[in-house]
Amino acid sequence: MAYLGLGKAAVDLGSGDARLAIVNLAQGFSLETTPRQAEKVADFGAILPRGSRVFIAFIQGEQPASILTLAERLLAEGMVPVPHIAARNLVSAGEFERFVRELHGVGVRQALLLAGGASQPAGRLTSSLELLGSGVIEGLGFEHVFVAGHPEGHADVGPGELAAALAAKNEWARRTGVPAAIVTQFGFDGAAILAWAEAIGAAGNRLPIRIGVAGPASLASLLKYAKMCGVNASVNMLAKAGGRLIQLVGQSTPDGLITDLATERQGWAELVRDLHFYPFGGFERTAHWATQLSRGAITLHGRSEGFTVTG
Repeated sequence: MAYLGLGKAAVDLGSGDARLAIVNLAQGFSLETTPRQAEKVADFGAILPRGSRVFIAFIQGEQPASILTLAERLLAEGMVPVPHIAARNLVSAGEFERFVRELHGVGVRQALLLAGGASQPAGRLTSSLELLGSGVIEGLGFEHVFVAGHPEGHADVGPGELAAALAAKNEWARRTGVPAAIVTQFGFDGAAILAWAEAIGAAGNRLPIRIGVAGPASLASLLKYAKMCGVNASVNMLAKAGGRLIQLVGQSTPDGLITDLATERQGWAELVRDLHFYPFGGFERTAHWATQLSRGAITLHGRSEGFTVTG
């Protein structure tokens, strides 16, 4: 695995580098969907750049067969499917291996391995470390693996356990040579996210970080999903992160957060390299917004105002 070192210091928003920093962070963005949500999308290739990563959430109650079917469709439509493989949703190590082999058989080469949010595991598997430790992923020749990150902590896992797990994931990547990266839960506070990235880097993390961002959505939707996902959000934080929060229609876009992430990275926070969008306001809407951003179709405002996506 190639480890990425420190890069440039924080960018002054008043300089010509700010726009470039924002667009560069957005290039290579990914999005998330579920098999049910994907049924509303007529053609992923018509709304996303070819080769875009689309993560397939494996929520409790979902069946591996549905994940597999959507992965095949995404490949056919020019996307790179990244299925979630949730330990607590699988009955056994045997089911895990069969599922991964089936995914590999249809052409999947990337995956997000995580514990999953099920309160009661379907079987004996309970953590992503058990999946990584099986040898199945590197044995099949997967080209990239993602693991979960929690900038605001985890309701069911203490800080010490999170730190130990992340160290083990770094060691797995070093040992196997499989490129790995962190993809995080969504958040709204750029300063807090960058402080977390700096802290885990100082503790030894060398995995690049893909920050979870809530796509354009109503304030009510953001608050609902924040509560469901255990994100400690507030209206004030959402307003700060949203940048140009459009109060008249109750809509928020993540331009303020993205500006902070792009222009304030320093030290180990330089490992923040990409964005991962959660389409709480609709998949197609988020796909259009993120695609235009990645193409540089933005108008910059002042530091506290973020930017507007055009087109």
